[in-house]
Amino acid sequence: MTEKILFDYLRELVTQGIDPKDREAEIWTDYGQEVAVFVLDSVGFSRTTESDGIVHFLSKMMQMRELVIPIYEEFKPIHHRLAGDNIFAAFDSADAAINAAIEVQQKLAASGLMLVDDEPFQACIGIGYGQLLFSQTLEGYFGDEMNLASKLGEDIATGGEILITKRAWNHARDQKERRVSKRQLQIAGVSIDYYALDSL
Repeated sequence: MTEKILFDYLRELVTQGIDPKDREAEIWTDYGQEVAVFVLDSVGFSRTTESDGIVHFLSKMMQMRELVIPIYEEFKPIHHRLAGDNIFAAFDSADAAINAAIEVQQKLAASGLMLVDDEPFQACIGIGYGQLLFSQTLEGYFGDEMNLASKLGEDIATGGEILITKRAWNHARDQKERRVSKRQLQIAGVSIDYYALDSL
C-alpha cells in the first residue's frame, strides 16, 4: 500500500488534470481493504439532549464508551474511531464483527446504565463486509458496505438490535446456528436484503 493518504492522492491527481476514475483500478489496489465494518449508534441523543441537556447525555455517553470500548477491543479491530454518539470499527472477518456486536449488546443490557430514570441506555449496531477504500484519516472507510452498515446502525435498527448486511452474513462462517430474520430495505427504489439477529 502506498504511504500517501487517499485524499492527498486524489487531490494530486485532480491538480494534475487527471480524472481519478482513470486510476480507479490502481486506487483500489493501493487503498482497498476487505474488512467487516461495525457501526454503533446510541438511542435517544436528540430527545434526551432536549429534555435533560447535553451535559447529561455526554456523561451517559462517556459511561457507555468506557463500558463498550474494552469489549470490542477484545476482538482486535483493525481500526476504530469515535464520532459523537457513534462508534465505528473494522475487523478482519464478519464473525469477529458479529461476535463483538453481540458481546457489546449483552454487556450493555446487563450493565444497568440508564439514559434517564425510566429508560436504559441502548445502542443500535449495523454490520457490513466487503472491499472498502481506507482513507487513513479520521473518516475511515468508504464504500457500499460502509454505507449500508451505517444506514442499518444509524437509521433502521432499534435499541438493542444488530442488523447485518446480506454480504456480511454470507461471509460469516461461525454464526449459522444463530437465528436471524430476513428483512428488506428500500434505497433509491432498490430492494436490499439484510438480516436481524433474533436473539443475543
